[in-house]
Amino acid sequence: MFATAPSTVVVVADTKSPKEWACGSCVYLSVEDQKCLSYGVVDVIPYKAYTRKNIGYLWAIQQGATKVFDTDDDNLPTGNDIILESPTGSVVGYRSDNTTGKSVNIYSHFGRPDIWPRGFPLEEIDIRRPVSYIPEYESLPGRARDVLAPPMMIQQGLADLDPDVDAIFRLTQGQELKKATFCKKSPSIRLSPGTFCPFNSQNTLFSYDAFWGLVLPITVSFRVCDIWRGYWVQRLLWDVNGSLGFTKPTVDQIRNAHNYLDDYKDELQIYAETSKFIDFLSTWKSRSTNLETRIVDLMKGMAENKFIGDADVDLAKRWVKDLKSVGYVFPKVLRYDPLAVKTSLDAVQQPLIAQKSLKLSNDALKQCQLEADVDPTMSRIQITPIPEDPSAKFKDILLVVNFNHPIYDAIKPFLSIYEPYFPNIKIYGPKVPADLKDVVTEVFYDEGYTGYRSLVHAMENYPNYSGYLYTNDDTVLNVFQLAKFDQDKVWKRVPDIATELHDRSKAPPGRWSHWNERGSSKMWKDPTALTAKQRQRIATFTKVDGPADISAYVDAVYVPGRISVELTDVLSRFLKHRVFLEVAVGLALVAVEPTENWASWKELYLWTEERDRWREYLQPGVGMLHPVKLMKDPQARKDIVNWIETVNVV
Repeated sequence: MFATAPSTVVVVADTKSPKEWACGSCVYLSVEDQKCLSYGVVDVIPYKAYTRKNIGYLWAIQQGATKVFDTDDDNLPTGNDIILESPTGSVVGYRSDNTTGKSVNIYSHFGRPDIWPRGFPLEEIDIRRPVSYIPEYESLPGRARDVLAPPMMIQQGLADLDPDVDAIFRLTQGQELKKATFCKKSPSIRLSPGTFCPFNSQNTLFSYDAFWGLVLPITVSFRVCDIWRGYWVQRLLWDVNGSLGFTKPTVDQIRNAHNYLDDYKDELQIYAETSKFIDFLSTWKSRSTNLETRIVDLMKGMAENKFIGDADVDLAKRWVKDLKSVGYVFPKVLRYDPLAVKTSLDAVQQPLIAQKSLKLSNDALKQCQLEADVDPTMSRIQITPIPEDPSAKFKDILLVVNFNHPIYDAIKPFLSIYEPYFPNIKIYGPKVPADLKDVVTEVFYDEGYTGYRSLVHAMENYPNYSGYLYTNDDTVLNVFQLAKFDQDKVWKRVPDIATELHDRSKAPPGRWSHWNERGSSKMWKDPTALTAKQRQRIATFTKVDGPADISAYVDAVYVPGRISVELTDVLSRFLKHRVFLEVAVGLALVAVEPTENWASWKELYLWTEERDRWREYLQPGVGMLHPVKLMKDPQARKDIVNWIETVNVV
C-alpha cells in the first residue's frame, strides 16, 4: 500500500467480532489479544466502540511503524500507493476574508464549494466564500516557509462517490452526493497555522511525528470522536512546527448503510459546539515546554469547558504513558507564535503571486469539467477565485471625493464602504465646519458647477500618485470591477458624438440647457486655453474644424498619473473661465488623451422614479452608478457593501 516501505493491515476486533479471523498478511487483534497487551488505555476504552482503534494505533507504533494510515472498511483505495505528498507540490491555504472565521472548507479547493465536510462549523457555511491562498510552497521565502508552511505531518485524502458530510447535508441535499467526485487536478493544499478544517479517520495518513495525535476521545459520540480529535490535534500541530494537508481523492467510499436521523442525533454536539471549540483552541495556551504535558493540559482545558468528559483526561494520561512505554519519541515543542504568522502573511500576500496559486486550482477545475467521466454536477460548480485585493491594487491611487453640498453626515458611511479598498482618500467640499477641517479640504461653493476643482487641487498638491479616481459622495463604485481596469488608461465612457457633441457653428442638439454656457464661449475665445495639439486632438475626435463642446457626466472618472500634469493645466484654464463641469472634464480629457486609450466603462445615471429603485440597477459590469443618497436611505450602506462583495466581475 505504501510506496516507500512494506505495510501491514491491522484489524482491531470488538465484542461482535469473531474470536479468530485471518486474511493474507493482515494482523488481527482479537479482544483476547488486546487484553494481553500491557497498555493502560485498554482498561478504560469501552467495548462496542469505534475508539477500540486506539489499541491498534499503539500496537502499530510498538512494532516500529513510521506511518499510520487511518481508514475504515467502506473505503476502497483507487491506486496502489498511499504516500505522504511532497511539500513542493502544494499550495498553502488560510483564512483572511473574515476576521471572525477561522475555518476553510477544503472541498471548495477541490471543486465542490457546494459540499462541506462533516465537522465544518455551520455558521461559516457559504458557497460563495473562496479558499484564500498564499504563494506556492517553493516560491515562499525561507523564513515565511518555516512559519506559514511547516512540514506536513498529517495528510487527509478526499473520498469520491460518497464523501464524508454531516447528517444535515444528507437529510436536506443527499441527492447531491450520488457519485460525487472532486477535482483531481487541483494541487494538494496544506493549512497555515491559525487555520482549521475538520478531518476524519477514514482516509488519513499520520507521519511518525504526529503519532501522538492518533488517540480518539471516548466520552463523545461515534460521529464526533474523530472530528474532535482532528481539531485538537491541529492546535498542537502548530506547537511542533507541523501542518495538516489535504490531497485529491485517493479512495472511493462505498458507504455502509446509515440511519441519517440517528447520525443527526449523534452529531448534535458538532452542530452546537464546533465554533466554540475552535474559538477555545485558537486562544488556548500552555506553559509546558514538552508535548506530553501539553497534550494532557489541553485535554484538561477541553474537559473544563465541557467539550469532553473527565474520562478523556485520564485516557490522555494513559496514552502518553503508553506511547513512552512503546518507545515513541515525542517531537520538540517550538511554540506557536500567532504574531509571527500574521507578520509573515502580511509580507507574502502579494496579489499577483496569490493569483498564480488561484489559477492552479481554477485551471485544474476547468480541465476536470472537460473530462467525459466527471461528476455532472461539477460542470456547474466553480471555485470562487479570490478577487485581487483592491487595497493592494489601489495602493498608489488617490480616491478624490467631492461633496457638492456641505452635507457631511455622509462622510462616515461613505468611508465605511470604501476605506477597506482605498488606502489613500482625500475629501473636498464647501463650507467645512471647524471640527472637520482635518478631514475635508475646503473648496469654493458653487453647488458642483465646477466640481472638478477638487480633482485639480488633488493632482496639483499630491502629484506622486500613479492615478486619481474622482467621484462624488453620492456615487456607487463597483470596486472589484474597477480593480480589473488598466490603470494606465482613462476610465470614462467615451462620449457619443452623435448625441453628445455641439458644433458651436450650429444650433445645439437637443434641449440640454448647458450647451450655451458663457464659460465655454469665453474659453473657446481664449487662444491660450488649449494648445494647438490639444485643439487637434479635439478636432480628430469630434470631426469638427472649429469650436465644439462635448457633454459628459462626470460623477466618477479615473485619470492616470502620466497625464495628470497636462490635464491639471487644461482644467485650471477652464476654471478661469468657469466652464461647466459636464462640458469641461470630457472636453479636457479628449484634448489630453485619445479615446483609444480610454477604458470605456459602464456608467448608470438614474433619473426621476428610477432613483428610488437604484438597487435594481446594481448589476454585474457596472463601473459606477449615480445617485444614491446615503443619508436618505438607512439601508443603503449595507446593501452597497453587500453588492460590492458579491457582484460578479465581468
